[in-house]
Amino acid sequence: MMRSIFCITICLLLFVVYGHLDAETTPNPSNQKMAPCSPCHGDFTSLLGNKHPETKGKTITACLGCHKPADGGKTVSNNLFSKLHKPHLSGSSKIECTGCHTWTPGKNFGLPGITRSFGALSREQLSLMEKVFSTWAGSTYLDSLHGKSRVSCSACHGNLLPEKGDTVENERCLACHGPMEKIVAKSTPKDFADRNPHKSHLGEIACTVCHKAHEPSIVYCLDCHRLFKMKIPGGSQ
Repeated sequence: MMRSIFCITICLLLFVVYGHLDAETTPNPSNQKMAPCSPCHGDFTSLLGNKHPETKGKTITACLGCHKPADGGKTVSNNLFSKLHKPHLSGSSKIECTGCHTWTPGKNFGLPGITRSFGALSREQLSLMEKVFSTWAGSTYLDSLHGKSRVSCSACHGNLLPEKGDTVENERCLACHGPMEKIVAKSTPKDFADRNPHKSHLGEIACTVCHKAHEPSIVYCLDCHRLFKMKIPGGSQ
């Protein structure tokens, strides 16, 4: 009798422990369909302002009724994207992506109320995305400088989900910062005009050689010209 009770107790404990771990590591999209904001935000007026139309609900779905996600790469400044992500990804209020997003590992990553999926996001990709989003929301890197101007990830990366070794082509950078002649003129030093990093003797090189997004940017010229004094936005110099 005592042995049976002991076995039942052990089984219950294992069920509770492993059931809890499974709930943490495998989010259930059915539990996220409403994505309620009210547990943290009881009053929406102070967040949205008096001029904002009254919302019919207190979920992310209520916002998406008017604010549809833009197609990747077509919107440079995304006000809703920035206002939703930045405060929820930095400081003590940092929450996981699945707090608002629906996710089925390796199959679907989306938003409640939106039928379009953003892709088949694996666990590794989700971890990578959480990492790059955290630097975008609050760092000294180039991605955070873009974030302060309300530039969304899709403005640089399009609809692509994060992958190791991702890069951004020069054409994408020049779409906002170009043409190159303009950049050359802006970065020409008052003294030593030939020391222009955007008019290099190396010819055309990838912008990302110097301008890193989710890590400190570097001045490639300084690898050889160590006595030059050059600084770069989002860099550690």
